[in-house]
Amino acid sequence: MVFGSLIGTFWHCLSDFLGTNARAWGEVWHIPSGSPVTGRTFITEVLAALGQPPRMRRLGRGMMTLAGLFNRQIREAREVLYQFEQPFVMDTSKFERTFGGSVTPLREGVRQTIAALQSTP
Repeated sequence: MVFGSLIGTFWHCLSDFLGTNARAWGEVWHIPSGSPVTGRTFITEVLAALGQPPRMRRLGRGMMTLAGLFNRQIREAREVLYQFEQPFVMDTSKFERTFGGSVTPLREGVRQTIAALQSTP
């Protein structure tokens, strides 16, 4: 069984393992996910899957403060910027030991997601 942080897989883990399995009750669980990647890596993977060249710039904290004076979304994004300054790493070994499975590689997850979105009318 392969897991990742795709929405369908996430739901599968919640409903089929954590929601209905007595071994999960009363415990704290982290759904299996891949190694942390930077926003740049994620965007590059998505654009590569779409056949587009990556073009991006980093907006520093100072520029976000200035832009936030005029744009509410940037102001709100700046408030949670700390979440993206360090890798967000979760230990999912407990879930994997208990229920088995492995993580969907990022490139494959991006490919599956784009294919699903493109097939939706």
